[in-house]
Amino acid sequence: MNTRTGPIGTFLKSLGVYLIVVSITLLFIFPYFWMIITAFKPPKDIRAIPPKILFTPTLDNFDGLIREFFILPAIKNSVIVVLMATSLAIIFGMLASYALARFQFRGKNTIALDVLSIRMVPPIASAIPIYVIALRTGLFNTYWMLALVNAVFNIPLVIWVLRVFVEELPLSIEEAALVDGCSRLRILWSITLPLILPGLIATTILTSIFVWNEFLFANILTGPETKTLPVVIALSIETRRVSWGIATAGGTLVSLPIVIPLVFIQRYLVRGLTFGVVKA
Repeated sequence: MNTRTGPIGTFLKSLGVYLIVVSITLLFIFPYFWMIITAFKPPKDIRAIPPKILFTPTLDNFDGLIREFFILPAIKNSVIVVLMATSLAIIFGMLASYALARFQFRGKNTIALDVLSIRMVPPIASAIPIYVIALRTGLFNTYWMLALVNAVFNIPLVIWVLRVFVEELPLSIEEAALVDGCSRLRILWSITLPLILPGLIATTILTSIFVWNEFLFANILTGPETKTLPVVIALSIETRRVSWGIATAGGTLVSLPIVIPLVFIQRYLVRGLTFGVVKA
């Protein structure tokens, strides 16, 4: 009797777990799905009650977004800022994480905590000083100022994530390279970076996402020529009304450059984020 009820009980338990997982997944996916289909709805179908699932798709919302809000220059600005800020954060963060992981010096842990404290500071607390600095240095309304600010706030993330990956590497590999006459920079470039490539890719992606979605400093440090995509899309939300079609079209454009790459590299990303968590 037990041999028959055992497999059935296990099956029902597994089925219940899968149903819970699927329900939670659908709960999180549904708002994003609804935003995408709303972006392709005509205005009358967006305001329809009850909401319409079946409708004739249209690109009018995207056309209005491009014509009224000049979205193409904003996309270009966002791409430029992401490339600049991510490159700066990865380069300086990688060097700092390697130093903190491999060199022994007084106050190393204190410096690491001080760096982490930069990430803990609310961005709004430093908005006014950074705005004044941008005006006095002539960097207001430039890509460099926005890229520098984003890099500074993301370097702590890069340092703390990559430091763990470097510490997980056997020190004997680098010591053997030192004996063979390799310099520290050569070891970092030829040995360390290839071995922590999954973690480096994961950190680069996360940093790019944070920079791509950043709104506060992009709003106060840019002018009409350098506004990024999140700032331009926010203009669709007015004081007394919201252009839902244009707003959802903008949200779709902002999210797709992040969601589509993650779908294809999610396995690589998970490997990078979990690298070194379980020790052999």
